[in-house]
Amino acid sequence: MEPRRVKVRILGEEYTILGETGEDYIQALADQVDRKLRELGAGMPGASRQKLAILAALNFADELQQVKEIKNDPTPGSTTGTVEIEEKTRKLITMLEEGIIGDL
Repeated sequence: MEPRRVKVRILGEEYTILGETGEDYIQALADQVDRKLRELGAGMPGASRQKLAILAALNFADELQQVKEIKNDPTPGSTTGTVEIEEKTRKLITMLEEGIIGDL
């Protein structure tokens, strides 16, 4: 499939995304990122866009890691590694919020 350019809006700004997937898929991803950034921004009104982006990235990385853990251990009710991942993610988010890591 030939790469295509798709224009999306995230937090009111337009971005051109180059991708090999369908336009609807790229738009759906952009919508998901926009929702997450707005959700985080509502809880942290003074946060910079960069800080919100880092927090959103951590949230998405956490979700991805949890899916990988479930895929690797499909035992019903298994939480192998998930609790540790969630705790580490919470600590990172708290450190970012408190400015311990730095003002992003």
